[in-house]
Amino acid sequence: MNKIRKSMSYGSALLTAALLVFIHFMWSGVAQGGSPESWLGLPVTYVENGYTFHPWPAQALRDVKIHTPDPILIAKAWVTPDWSAWITGGKTNRVRVEADEIVARPSSLTRLGTFDGKSTHKITAVRFAKLKLLMGSTAVVLPAGEMEFGEDGTMTHLRVATEQGMRFDVTPHEGKLAVLVQLTSWKWDVLSALRFDSVVAQGDVNDDRLLLDKIGGTGDGGSVEGLVRLTVTDKFTVDGEVKLDKLDVVETFKRLYPGHTVQGTLNANVKIAASADSLAALGTNMTASGTYSLRSGSIDRFGLLEGLRRQDSGPAGGGLTKFVSLDGGFSGGVGKPSAVSIRRLDGGALQGSGSFQIGLESQLRGNVAASIKLPNGDSKSRALVLTGKVNAPTLMVP
Repeated sequence: MNKIRKSMSYGSALLTAALLVFIHFMWSGVAQGGSPESWLGLPVTYVENGYTFHPWPAQALRDVKIHTPDPILIAKAWVTPDWSAWITGGKTNRVRVEADEIVARPSSLTRLGTFDGKSTHKITAVRFAKLKLLMGSTAVVLPAGEMEFGEDGTMTHLRVATEQGMRFDVTPHEGKLAVLVQLTSWKWDVLSALRFDSVVAQGDVNDDRLLLDKIGGTGDGGSVEGLVRLTVTDKFTVDGEVKLDKLDVVETFKRLYPGHTVQGTLNANVKIAASADSLAALGTNMTASGTYSLRSGSIDRFGLLEGLRRQDSGPAGGGLTKFVSLDGGFSGGVGKPSAVSIRRLDGGALQGSGSFQIGLESQLRGNVAASIKLPNGDSKSRALVLTGKVNAPTLMVP
C-alpha cells in the first residue's frame, strides 16, 4: 500500500512538473523565436511573473498592461493553456486568463473586438473578479464576469451577472460596445411605484455615456418602453423618457401611497432626470415629470356630486366619483412634494378639473372645480378645496 501511495505521489509530482515545464515552454516564446509578448495582437507588459497553483499550475503575472491607447490594467493574472484547444488541435498558443480586477475604458475594450495582428498568445477566455469601467473621470464598478474570444482572437462577448438578477452582455460592434441588459424582475427605490416582472434593454456605451435606447418590460398588467441615458464627466447625469401602457393603477399606486383611493388603468409618459457626484447618489435628487391618463376608473371619498349638492360651506362628504377618463400632469422629486394637475375628469354629465400638491406625509392641498349638466339642459358648477390625505381625501365647499 505504501508503494502504491508513493507511486501515486511520484506520478502526481511528475504530472505537475510536466505541466509547469509545458507552461514555461509555451510562455517563453521559444516557438515564436523569442518575439515580444502580445495578446490579441496587442503589446503586453507586466512587472513580474512566476509559477504558482491556481488551483492548478499557472503562470502568475502582476501589474499587467495591455497596450491600447488607454492601457487595460490587470492587477493580478493567472494564465493557463486552453487545454481543449491544445488537445483537439495542438494549438499551444491558446491560453485562458483569470484576473482579480480589470480596469479599462470602453474604447479600450472595443479594441479587443478588432484583429490587430499576429499574437504570441491568443486569449480564448478571460474571467475576472471585478471590472472597473472608466467613464469620464470616474469608474463604474461591475462584479465578476467573463470575456469570450473567437477563433480569430477577437472578443465576441463580455458578460456580467449581478446578485440582483441583472445580466449584461457587451459586444464589440462597428467600433462601439453594444449593450444588452436583461432583468428577470426590476425595482428601484427611487421610482418606488414601478415594479416589472421582466425588462430587456439595448443600447451602447462609450467613454462618457451609456445609452439604453430600446427598453421594454412587463408588469402590473401592462408594459413599459423608453430610453435612459447615463452621461459621465466629472459628474453622473441621467435623463430618460419612459412610456407606461395599461398598468393597473391600484398595484402601482399602493407602493407610493398605501390605502390610496384611486382605481383604473394607467397610461403615462414620464421624463426622469438627475445629477450627482456618484452613481449611488443619483437617487437622492431624481426628478420625474410628465402626463398621465386614467381610463374606466373611480376615486373613492372624492364626492364631486356631494360638493355640487351642498348648499352651504363645509365638508362636501364622501362618495365615489366614477369617470370614463381622467387626464393631467405631474412633477416631483425625491424628498420633495409632488404637484398634480387634473386637466379633465370626464364622468359623462359630471366634469372636473384642478391642481393640488401631495406632501411628504401624503397630505393633500389644492383646488378642484366640478360641474354637472342637468337633464333640463342647465348646468351647475362649483369650486372646491381639496385637503386630507391620499388615503382619505376631503373636499370642502368654501
